[in-house]
Amino acid sequence: MSKHNNSTSSGMMLDLWRPPKDAGDPIGCLATTYTFAPGLFDEQCLARFLEIESEPNREDLAFLLERESRLGGVYAGVLVDHTQAGVEHSLRWDVLPVRIHGGKQHAKLSLLVWNRHIRVIIASANLTEPGYRSNYEVASAVDFSIQDADVGMLVEAVGFLQSLLQLVPGAAASPPEIQRAGTFLKQVLQLVKSWKPAGRDGNVRQQFVFTIPANGAGQPERSSLDEAIQACRRRAGSPSDIWVASPFFDFDEDNCRVATATCKLMARGVERDIRFFVPSVGDEGEAGVPRLAAPKSLLVTPAKYGVTVGVNVLPQEDQDRNRRPWHAKMLGLLTGGYSALMIGSSNFTCAGMGVGRYRNAEANLVTIADRNAYRREAALLESVWPELNPVEDPESAEWLGARPENDEEEQAKTPPLPAGFLSATYRAGDQRRILLRMNPAHLPADWCVYACGQEKPELLNAGRWREGGSLILIDLPWEPAQPPEKLLVKWGDQEAFLTLNVEDASRLPPPPLLENMSADDMLWILAAVDPSAAFRAWTRQQQPSDLFDTDLDSATPVDLDPLRRYDLQTTFLHRIRRRARVLAQLRANLQRPVAGPQSLEWRLRGMIGIEPLAARLALELSRNQVAPDEALLTLADFMIVLHEVDYQPVDGSLSRKSFNEVFQFFLKELVMKLDQSVAPHENKISAEAMSFWKRVVKRCQT
Repeated sequence: MSKHNNSTSSGMMLDLWRPPKDAGDPIGCLATTYTFAPGLFDEQCLARFLEIESEPNREDLAFLLERESRLGGVYAGVLVDHTQAGVEHSLRWDVLPVRIHGGKQHAKLSLLVWNRHIRVIIASANLTEPGYRSNYEVASAVDFSIQDADVGMLVEAVGFLQSLLQLVPGAAASPPEIQRAGTFLKQVLQLVKSWKPAGRDGNVRQQFVFTIPANGAGQPERSSLDEAIQACRRRAGSPSDIWVASPFFDFDEDNCRVATATCKLMARGVERDIRFFVPSVGDEGEAGVPRLAAPKSLLVTPAKYGVTVGVNVLPQEDQDRNRRPWHAKMLGLLTGGYSALMIGSSNFTCAGMGVGRYRNAEANLVTIADRNAYRREAALLESVWPELNPVEDPESAEWLGARPENDEEEQAKTPPLPAGFLSATYRAGDQRRILLRMNPAHLPADWCVYACGQEKPELLNAGRWREGGSLILIDLPWEPAQPPEKLLVKWGDQEAFLTLNVEDASRLPPPPLLENMSADDMLWILAAVDPSAAFRAWTRQQQPSDLFDTDLDSATPVDLDPLRRYDLQTTFLHRIRRRARVLAQLRANLQRPVAGPQSLEWRLRGMIGIEPLAARLALELSRNQVAPDEALLTLADFMIVLHEVDYQPVDGSLSRKSFNEVFQFFLKELVMKLDQSVAPHENKISAEAMSFWKRVVKRCQT
């Protein structure tokens, strides 16, 4: 059985995003949520996944640079319900809106991938501050490693995410964000092909179960309730007792359809019991009568099938009397032979459990433990349930009916974007564009698209679109150097955001402050054993502040401190020795295992990579701070170091052959560009230095 752990602690919830020991380099992550707070995902979840050490609230510039530099070689994306998508986010990662007819993207599954470890987090919590910090939530992490991987479970999780991609508007046209997500999921499946199968624990079994509607691409509809019961039946028959904890229910006053389906799936010929853990509203009414935020059909329906019903009230406060709304969703399935627990995103509703025509996308994890006198797993599963006093007389309770899902999961009241607006893509580079994809059959009669955060926000309106031929793909010029913050669509008296993703993140402009970064600055950061500390040290120089904690830089090796050079004697010999040490460390860093082609490309061509460093070194030839011969010899030493790189792969990393194919092509291309930049300065460089440079060029081209 793959290792797993459950958590309801806010600290532990975020800690599930941290890599375990020996996980290796990050490859990518793809998460799902209903409501969405981009800041939490960016500054808390991604920061832990990438092991970013800068603090966004105290060291905003260092955090920005560290995040930008690390994200370039890593995939990151979020699948979010289309009604909650389009809010401002970093274009370094993708937002993928999911549109489900009659339902919602309600799953909370996160796939975190390092090159030696994979983690799937199943939770009830949305990617929001309340979800991760204040609600009562439940979560479990299922880990897969090179030495212990239940590949079948992982394939199920990846397959679910692939099915969600098909529900993204415009997915059939394969826009860049769909291609990136699809490539990442295929990479995950390829990565685990050689991993060692997991050893089976005969006493405990885990399985992912999903709710999802059918789609036109051949994906059959699925039901979390059916799949959980079937998993139990394969173990030791149908459950005789069921426990249900859910904050929300259907508005069924006479007959609860999901309770009906549940009762029909229970064991026959034995005493059967079902216990509901439901929320309450305010204080108890007159004479201490509980006020239950649930329909009375929960009590009435099971009785029609001979099932005894019990009721408990869910807590809404913690031990310190702080309000903590219950948002966890749990389903207990018990019988004499086993105890099972399903946790995840499914409320006890038809759409959540997969009963009836309209279904959400939901993700859950079922853990089944055999009842064994010598094992504790069954008791541990049952201990997850809160210890609450039961409602003594449920018949006399005040049943207020199902409350609207108006907690943090439903606070956003923006109308859904018309289905005619499929996607928006920002094309970075010298010729900046915004590409809009439309479905003319589902556009309103009058509409306008605005670019937020700009002086001239209007991009396109219905009249101009029709005058241009009512195209499906509209190519609009974009003059500002920076992309728009977000896109807003207005139609009639309504408005909603349109999700904007980037075509190629590697072409996004670097932060303007990087223009102040010298060749020495960049070299010291690239060569640092602790790049995080080096980033913080450099940004402290750019933005002095009394708030900066010097202890944060204690991990920066003295020889790699980008500020230390100002304390050394500025002689030629000192500069040469210093750069020789740093170049040696740079070579060691380049030889480290790399997760995949994308990570390697970013290491070579990224915002703070080998190519921009070479460009800055070449610029020293046209400046007066350094003698031309010294500048050229430094450039030559730099190319010699690159030529001597001896890549050292490990299990799960890019192979030596693949590395060399990319690196050698890059090296030949780079030295050719540098030779062209050196040529205009040949008249001020000594013959001996030029002769040495030409020998280096020839060496790097062979």
